[in-house]
Amino acid sequence: MPRRIFLHVGAPKSGTTSLQSRLLLNERALRRHGLTYPLGPLRDPEIHYRAALDVTGKDHGLDPRTLRDAWPRLRRAVRRSRGDVVVSHEIFSSASEEQARRVLEDLSGTGDEVHVVVTARDLARELASGWQEMVKFGSTRSFAAYMRRARENRLGFMASFDVPRLLTVWGADLPADRLHVVTAPAAGSPDVLWRRFLDALGVPADVAPREAARVNESIGVAQARLLRRLNRELGDDARRGGAASPLIESVVVPGMGSRPAARITIGPHDHPWVVERTERWTRWLRDRGVRVHGDLDDLMPQPPAPRWVDPDRRMPRQVADAAVATVADLLVELQARPSSQVTRARRALRRLRG
Repeated sequence: MPRRIFLHVGAPKSGTTSLQSRLLLNERALRRHGLTYPLGPLRDPEIHYRAALDVTGKDHGLDPRTLRDAWPRLRRAVRRSRGDVVVSHEIFSSASEEQARRVLEDLSGTGDEVHVVVTARDLARELASGWQEMVKFGSTRSFAAYMRRARENRLGFMASFDVPRLLTVWGADLPADRLHVVTAPAAGSPDVLWRRFLDALGVPADVAPREAARVNESIGVAQARLLRRLNRELGDDARRGGAASPLIESVVVPGMGSRPAARITIGPHDHPWVVERTERWTRWLRDRGVRVHGDLDDLMPQPPAPRWVDPDRRMPRQVADAAVATVADLLVELQARPSSQVTRARRALRRLRG
């Protein structure tokens, strides 16, 4: 019987960061149970991330030299692994059909049985989280413009959120029993998603109990408005790989995520088309006969709150409060950092002041 290779290709904003953190923390326990999360000879926790960038031709602001042959390195680690294997990164969701075909040929070349796993969350929450992610990495686009592009299929994120598209790109030639959709619950413990994910991999949850050490920070409406203003002022320095991005990613965003704020959600004018799109996708999944771990009803968006807060709304007092809190976080961090880092930060702040 051939061993199985589980290729987890996204979707983004569906709990993937938490799942990858738990795979890493439970790597040895999973390996004892016959499932390998390969890290290569150097035990590199970023090997899946770099391999996915190499496959899709992206760099995310990293030195391209660190990505050269990243996929062949992971492929060799997979081949040297014993038992079943799981490869996981949401960047695979942006692959073209040609790129996906190359990966599938590489993985199945030794006779291994490849399974494709897609984690899915309701589209309303994915869209709201996707906009947050763009703002965190330098975007100045308004929420209204972002949602309009999504509705008109002019948003890159939409292709990655589209579960039928992902399964067509990655699983067109695979039988339905090798296509797995893991649904994120509408609410409740993150353990539910982890248990469903392990069920897709054929592993009992009790063999890998360690909880995630890393999750994506969620910011609120006022913090998003502040970040957009900062992004306009800083320009390319705020984008991933820019001069200010390390401070934004390591200090500003975590500080914002730790404070209570109005949640970013889609509004009543976008809810109907998001529901219609979801219904179309779930019909496709039922007709295709893929294996569902969880419940497809979990993908149906909840109605907007009666007192919905527009993410583009002006709120000077709340934004000012967020700005003061962010400056306080930066001052504490700068005081604790070595002088060379403080000097670089001061230069970034001088550029911000103009």
